[in-house]
Amino acid sequence: MKRYQGFLVVVAGVLMFGLLAWPVYAHCGKCASSCKDMVKKMDDGKLSLGKAIELAEEHSKGKAVAAYCELEDGALEIEVYCLVGDKIMEVEIDGKTGKVTEMKEAKALPGHKEHEHDEAHEDKDEDKDEDKDEDKDEEKD
Repeated sequence: MKRYQGFLVVVAGVLMFGLLAWPVYAHCGKCASSCKDMVKKMDDGKLSLGKAIELAEEHSKGKAVAAYCELEDGALEIEVYCLVGDKIMEVEIDGKTGKVTEMKEAKALPGHKEHEHDEAHEDKDEDKDEDKDEDKDEEKD
C-alpha cells in the first residue's frame, strides 16, 4: 500500500510540474516562431539588425544603446535607441525599405519601466544628500 502511495505522489508531482511548465514552453515556442518571421522579413528586405543600428546612429548622430524588432501588422519594424547628448532617442526603421520612419525622444529603454527609473534616480539623489551630510559632520570634527 505504501509503495502505491509513493508512486501516486511521484505521478502527481510530475503532472503538477508539467502543468506549470507547459505555459512557459508554449510561450517560448511562440517567441521562437516570431523570431523566425522577423529574420525572414530581414532577409526579404536585405536589412540586418546591424545595418539598422548603423542607419539609426547616422540619422540620430548618436550611439546605439539598444535595439528591438517587432512585427506590426505583418511588417517588420526595428526600433533602435540611441544616446544623443543627454537624451535617449528612439529611431524607428522600416524593416523592408531600411528607411527611418520616425525619431522621437524615448522616456525609457525597452524593458525598463519609467517609475523604476525615476525611483532609481531618487535613491541616488538621497545617497548624495546623505554623503554631503556626512562630509559636513566630518568637517565640523
